[in-house]
Amino acid sequence: MNVIKKTLGALMAAGVVALCSCGPKFPELPVAEVQPYFGDAAKTKAIDTAFYEVKDAKGNKLGTVLFSSPYSDNIKGFNGPTPLLIALDADGRIKTVALLENEETPRFAQRVVEGGLYEAWNGLTVDEALNKDVDAVSGATYTSNGVKKSLEARLKAYQRQTK
Repeated sequence: MNVIKKTLGALMAAGVVALCSCGPKFPELPVAEVQPYFGDAAKTKAIDTAFYEVKDAKGNKLGTVLFSSPYSDNIKGFNGPTPLLIALDADGRIKTVALLENEETPRFAQRVVEGGLYEAWNGLTVDEALNKDVDAVSGATYTSNGVKKSLEARLKAYQRQTK
């Protein structure tokens, strides 16, 4: 996850994406970073700075990795933004939602994990996830709400990108 943070940080610090005559060039996402979610991953293809297709060695699409940043950077949990990684399988169903490096109080972030919030969307399509009413985890309401709003912002952006 360290590479993901550095890649996103460098892009945000630069504030621009390098352009060439062939169109935008986006940073690579190392395969090792997506293998926990896609064990057969052999290649990633950047669609933009927060949207990657994941493929196997034969070029078959395994799924998609989305990052909530920059789409959710203005959404705060208890101590700041709640950046997420969202992995979608080849059918567009959510495989995993994971909190990336953040400034949340560790005990609140752990309560959210233990409360099962991230698993609440597993197996759902993007539309289903956006329409699901997920309760906040007791004792970590601000963090939970930050996660829910970050997920919603990113999935809505993904819908716009794929229409």
